[in-house]
Amino acid sequence: MIFKIDNDYTSTYSLLPDITDLATKMPHYSQRYRAKPRLDNWVAPKASFFASENYDGQDEQIPDITTWALGNLVLSPKAYQVLKDALATSGEFLPLIIGDDTYYMLNTLFVIPEEGINRSQELEVVDSGVHMGQKNVLFNETILEGRCVFKTPTDKLSYSYATEAFKRMYTENHLTGLTFEKLGVK
Repeated sequence: MIFKIDNDYTSTYSLLPDITDLATKMPHYSQRYRAKPRLDNWVAPKASFFASENYDGQDEQIPDITTWALGNLVLSPKAYQVLKDALATSGEFLPLIIGDDTYYMLNTLFVIPEEGINRSQELEVVDSGVHMGQKNVLFNETILEGRCVFKTPTDKLSYSYATEAFKRMYTENHLTGLTFEKLGVK
């Protein structure tokens, strides 16, 4: 089973990068995602959490995992300890400073190859005149070879996708901050 991952905006706070700190530390940083390594030029920027307009809670709810920079996962120290070995095959970890803690963004470098994508039922997605990629694609899990998180060119690398194994680790460790949309498999 494959899942599309997104922020749980209604139940947990959202991540807010300190844009001034980011621009000062990495003046050439671009959020444009290309599935390329960034660790060599990365300088840990500051960030914080805030209650977005979609947040339904009353009290502060800091997520264990959230997303930033086009669907890349951001892990709290707790989530990082639990998931770092499972996620290491999918990308590199880039530190962020939130308060006194170091969080880690998984810069997802693994993009599922074309032979792992079934496009037979795909539909083009256009939003406000902008082509956003395709939906209704199916993925072949056997092509993932031990990776539990990946990106796909079918949505222009905008979201992270996960296997059942990742969702199980997330659930069994009582982590918060994500939603999982079930997708079909090839």
